[in-house]
Amino acid sequence: MKKRATRIVELIWAAVMIAVVASTATLLMSSRGEGQRWVSEEEYARVKRYERLDEVRKTLMDEYYKPLDEEALLLGAIHGMTNAVGDVYTFYYTPEEMKRENEDTAGRYQGIGVQVERTQDGHIEIVRVYSNTPSEDAGLKVGDQVVSVDGEPVQADTFAAYMDGVRRMRGEENTEVLLGIRRGTQTLEFTVQRRAVTVSYADYQIIDGNIGYVSIAQFSGDAASRFDEAIEAFKAAGVAGMVIDLRNNPGGLLNEVNQIADRILPEGVIVYVEDRAGARTDYYSTAEYYDVPVAVLVNGMSASASEILAASVQALDRGTVVGLTTYGKGVVQTMTTFSADGAGMQYTTASYFDANGRSINGVGVTPDVEIALDADRVPIEPDPEHDNQLAKALEILRGDGKQRVAGE
Repeated sequence: MKKRATRIVELIWAAVMIAVVASTATLLMSSRGEGQRWVSEEEYARVKRYERLDEVRKTLMDEYYKPLDEEALLLGAIHGMTNAVGDVYTFYYTPEEMKRENEDTAGRYQGIGVQVERTQDGHIEIVRVYSNTPSEDAGLKVGDQVVSVDGEPVQADTFAAYMDGVRRMRGEENTEVLLGIRRGTQTLEFTVQRRAVTVSYADYQIIDGNIGYVSIAQFSGDAASRFDEAIEAFKAAGVAGMVIDLRNNPGGLLNEVNQIADRILPEGVIVYVEDRAGARTDYYSTAEYYDVPVAVLVNGMSASASEILAASVQALDRGTVVGLTTYGKGVVQTMTTFSADGAGMQYTTASYFDANGRSINGVGVTPDVEIALDADRVPIEPDPEHDNQLAKALEILRGDGKQRVAGE
């Protein structure tokens, strides 16, 4: 049946921002004179539904006791909509934030060379200081909490506040930023010169005589290519086993972790994802793989893609997972960029499961060998003498096999 069209003289603000932009599959609209256009019945219903939003906007713009920025109101409305989903992994990026996110993924940006996380109690904490960067030169350390930037306090009680703090730490090359740092009971100040930074998301070396060690900071940028380099180096050296350190790794790209998993897993399902309709997509490893004993190190900050790798190692009985139960993020996000201005949006689109159908969402991956770290922080460089989790992984690779060591 042909849809009835309703003529309206002008589209209200909400329709311009939401209904007209979002609707492309109902009825082709055409001009009927200046300020007039034909819309479908569904579009008109959507316009009416968002009238209240425009009423609020107009009331604030006309009657609030001081002038307001309409763009700020629009941004607040967008954040309100994404927040209403009730999903911490669904949020909106301004064009500037989207640009930074893309730079982070590539591993090339102008900044100071740290990886930070938003803690559960609302702080910005440094979880990795990259080598040969301004932060390393200035003396910043893992575990430092950023409490101010250029004398202004920062916090991370909301995602927007966290992103604002990250934005303020970055800046043009050859400029300086003054960071207030809480380190234990001390509050210190560091002046850090920003510069063009290229970080490697995976580092490797041979430790303990003949064990290959790979630390993956996150699954993006050069992680997969560096992992390939590591395997070639380990093959050439004839190592007896390999440690993959995923502690404090927040995740990354699904295709990146699948590429890495394929290098070490026998033929089978690495992971599968299901969308809201139950449609399933499987990701497979091939028959060819690097066949040496494997131990995977994890902790409570190992999330998302890190958990995919750890869970697949367990499901395919490929190695031993050592450390503490992981974060428990078993959902997958899609990133969309809006072509009009480069803004973007991240939103959850699927759940993932290991080869045995196990979901880790909300529960995490329980290690085969549970052992708490003796030190306050994961050492930047592999150091079995001061890293009992790494020492346990090496012990297992030397032939002690799987064992559960709860409470050590």
